[in-house]
Amino acid sequence: MKNFVINLDRHPEKFENFVKRNADCGIAFERFPATNGLDLTDQEVMAMRLVAPGSQFTRGAVGGAASLWRILNWIAAQNEPALVFEDDCTIRHDIIARLENLLPTLGNWDLLVLGYNTDSVLDLELAQGMKSMMVFRPAHPDDRSDAAFQSANSQVAALRLNTCFGPAGNLISPAGATRLLELCYPMDNRPVQIEALGNRMLPTTGLDGMGNSVYRFMQAYACFAPLVVPRNNNATSTTYTHDARVWGQQGVTR
Repeated sequence: MKNFVINLDRHPEKFENFVKRNADCGIAFERFPATNGLDLTDQEVMAMRLVAPGSQFTRGAVGGAASLWRILNWIAAQNEPALVFEDDCTIRHDIIARLENLLPTLGNWDLLVLGYNTDSVLDLELAQGMKSMMVFRPAHPDDRSDAAFQSANSQVAALRLNTCFGPAGNLISPAGATRLLELCYPMDNRPVQIEALGNRMLPTTGLDGMGNSVYRFMQAYACFAPLVVPRNNNATSTTYTHDARVWGQQGVTR
């Protein structure tokens, strides 16, 4: 199966470390050169329909959205599902065997989130009208927890997804790619109600918010236990930046 590991050209060491860390997963990883949001002009962002005019996003968030936009268009055009990984994630060694067992049980599916940030909440549907909302420990994985995670053999189920943050590994079908392109682009700053956070209304600041606003309109699932865990270190993140600006209004910044 085709796979993409999203990695910026200016950080080749992240891809090298990713490959070393996940060498025992049985996947021939393929580097995908990420779009650098610092290089995108306002005209390019509007032409690609990445952001709704007048919406405010950081350049890192727009670069991340552009990278996924390119991958989604490839999946839809090639009519081939693909694995998509962030370059900071750790993958369970048994991922291939687990996916071989899981996928035939899903029927028509759009998106299977393989893993998500562990410093926030996860909301899954157990049955009609029944949900499970959970948090994780440790909130931020380290080398020791990563090693234990990779060698784990706990059971893995695919449950309907309501809310997650930071999906760092995804399996996307051609139908799912088309739906994500339709529902998540162009990004806007819509408020999203997060039931697992006490029904807090969060403004959309990137693809996380867009995804959480549309999962219910898709055949979206998440793995539990996860097959992927990201480090999610804001100090080294290339999408968590502090240069938010208004797009589609040249010369206007905040």
